[in-house]
Amino acid sequence: GEVRSQFESPLAFRVPGKISARLVDAGAVVRPGDILARLDPADLALNAAAAQAQFELAEADVRRFRELQAKQFVSQAALDAKETAFRAAQAQSELARNQNAYAVLRADQAGVVAQVQAEVGQVVSAGQVVLRLARADTLEVAIAIPESRMREMRTGMVAEVSLWAD
Repeated sequence: GEVRSQFESPLAFRVPGKISARLVDAGAVVRPGDILARLDPADLALNAAAAQAQFELAEADVRRFRELQAKQFVSQAALDAKETAFRAAQAQSELARNQNAYAVLRADQAGVVAQVQAEVGQVVSAGQVVLRLARADTLEVAIAIPESRMREMRTGMVAEVSLWAD
């Protein structure tokens, strides 16, 4: 038989990337918020920088077009288009900043790392399971009894369990 948790959570990054660090192994006890693994931040940082540059350009364009529209050198429709582009660039910049934070995989609850499914250097897709986290407070023992001995078993029988680890 085996001792296992009733509840295991598959943990994955929310963005794709190359794993640059795995800070836990199977059997590690973790607390909520502990860092478990990291992705290489280079591509995400470049994406965030590009999105920020687009945002700054859109912001400058909106400022210029507001001044031009106040002097009636451009139409309201042209200003509206620039303001829409500005809001889109702002949203894209915020999304890129969020994705930068998603390069760190943290434990969302206390538990034990039950399984490691990815290694340093491996490229993972968004949502691909990297680790399985088992809750330590919901342990159960699953045993296998040969069919030939099932007639000997009854509900409420005394059983003796010994763990190899002990």
